[in-house]
Amino acid sequence: EHLQAIGIPTMRLVGYGRRGWNPARIESFIITEELEPTVSLEDFCRDWPVDPPPPALKRALIRRVAEMARGLHSHGIHHRDFYICHFLLDTAAPPLDADGRLARLFLIDLHRAAQHRRLKRRWRIKDVAGLYFSSLDIGLTQRDRLRFMAIYSDRPWREVLTHEKGFWKQVERRGRAGYREFQRK
Repeated sequence: EHLQAIGIPTMRLVGYGRRGWNPARIESFIITEELEPTVSLEDFCRDWPVDPPPPALKRALIRRVAEMARGLHSHGIHHRDFYICHFLLDTAAPPLDADGRLARLFLIDLHRAAQHRRLKRRWRIKDVAGLYFSSLDIGLTQRDRLRFMAIYSDRPWREVLTHEKGFWKQVERRGRAGYREFQRK
């Protein structure tokens, strides 16, 4: 409900329940409306290395994912499983409308998400590194990554590289380490 309130589309809550009083042993569940028809960004982007999308579509997706990540983090929320497979693109209509606007994109798999008064840098790094790791095989260019960085940081990419270099180096380092571990397994 909080994500909906801050403009990040997600599943609509229909019901929930919980039992227990000991915080370490509480059991809970939620019921949401189904998001259909949709496709995960992981599946939607899978063939991009051999069959690239139209540039306008790729730019619109990068923009929306970066805006959603920035919105989440600016409100003190971290996802903890922030991968492109947890973004669902509405497929009821073409991905871009006549004005070049993106169809609805939903964020799912929120069971581990947490909210804080002030989000620590390490949680932002972990989330953004998850996006980086999960997008390494979809054919993004250096320009695409700079576009994401600029939108996420809400400043021109040259400023990002000057003022936030350490943050983005840690994102890349952690993302590549996760990718190597994933490939090893």
